[in-house]
Amino acid sequence: MVVESIRHFFERHGIGPARVVAACSGGIDSTALLLALADMRAAGYEVVCGHLNHHLRGDESDGDERFVRELCARLEVPLDVCDGSIDPEAIRRSGLEAAAREVRHARLQEIRGASGFVATAHQKNDQAETIVMRLITGSGLAGLRAIHEARADGVIRPLIEVTRDDIVAFLAERGVTPRNDRMNDDPRFLRNRVRAALRNFDPEAIGNIAAVATQAQQLWPHVERVIDAAEREHADVADHETRFTSWPADPWMRQALLQRHIRRLGSSREVSSTDLERLAAGVPSIDRVSVTKELELIRRNGALVLRRLPEPTDDFELPIRAGEAIFIPQIGATVSIRQPTTDNRQLIQLPHHADPSFVVRNRRNGDRFRPLGMSADKKLKDFLIDRKIPAELRDRIPLLVWNGEIVWVAGIEVSDRFKVTCPAEALFEVVLKT
Repeated sequence: MVVESIRHFFERHGIGPARVVAACSGGIDSTALLLALADMRAAGYEVVCGHLNHHLRGDESDGDERFVRELCARLEVPLDVCDGSIDPEAIRRSGLEAAAREVRHARLQEIRGASGFVATAHQKNDQAETIVMRLITGSGLAGLRAIHEARADGVIRPLIEVTRDDIVAFLAERGVTPRNDRMNDDPRFLRNRVRAALRNFDPEAIGNIAAVATQAQQLWPHVERVIDAAEREHADVADHETRFTSWPADPWMRQALLQRHIRRLGSSREVSSTDLERLAAGVPSIDRVSVTKELELIRRNGALVLRRLPEPTDDFELPIRAGEAIFIPQIGATVSIRQPTTDNRQLIQLPHHADPSFVVRNRRNGDRFRPLGMSADKKLKDFLIDRKIPAELRDRIPLLVWNGEIVWVAGIEVSDRFKVTCPAEALFEVVLKT
């Protein structure tokens, strides 16, 4: 059943004898995939095994690697083992499962090279589980397409019509006992909870649930043409952002446009139908709102713009004296202080005989500043808000500081304490070049 299903898959997708990288973790599904693909070598297919050790379970992970090595040696299948260590920042950003999946796909594509296919062991129960998960998280019609049989990047799922029961029977026939990943039983992961619930359903019910993905995939091209037309009418698309020049009257179409560009701009997590509905309904009143950890909607010149959140600016703090210029790599700008002055730049005045030693830095918590014409300090944050400086730019503004006081908010305003009141005093010219 398993080998025959793979044979039919290749025929259905027109995949003749080709190089196939079998992704094998040593678990039940991927072990069955490797065994079945090894049989396909008789039909001219070149089979290579790719294994990633994520090092998440210590000795157990190393045991998985040993199992795959021994199985490949017995099957005489070439093996490529990769380090699958996961960046902690990636886990924090998108979760363990998504971060591990990203590493796996990258390494497997490296093994695949410029041609051939990467075969993963997703099967019919996985498809049903994905459908239920998407329904629970509210991902909408696009999400119900779930796992695709074949992707444009060469990833294929030859076991997608095979059930878990078929796989268990296949391994029993071959006398192979796969590895067990205890993380698959961890109820903290939604998929594991869904998997446990679906064990109570018969194969027909699993097939009916999985069939929703096929129906959604068949319907989606027709839906996408309608969204394409709406996009041409209502949106200006750039690499780093989408500017919505107007909005469709239909609420669903608003949601569809938002969802398309949330995905396009690289959000690592699904946005629920509830969140999309809320965003689409609030479009007229939105000035700035977070969409995901990576994306936000802001109003710019009357239009809403969906964009990636700007990268935070690292702190900088550099000494400078009169007659010097310093380059600030964090913002790609140069600040210089000159004396005598040319009267065509920002002038500041220090007390007579004061030491012209300054510091250039970006803002810190608690900073205060005395705007021109005011007799008291105010919070720098409030000053920048009053001047309508966008939040993402505030940490990029150089501050010229003397004796612990902010002299100049570069490009915006000089402090009232350091304005020129007596040309006979020590005058300096400050310049910002970007």
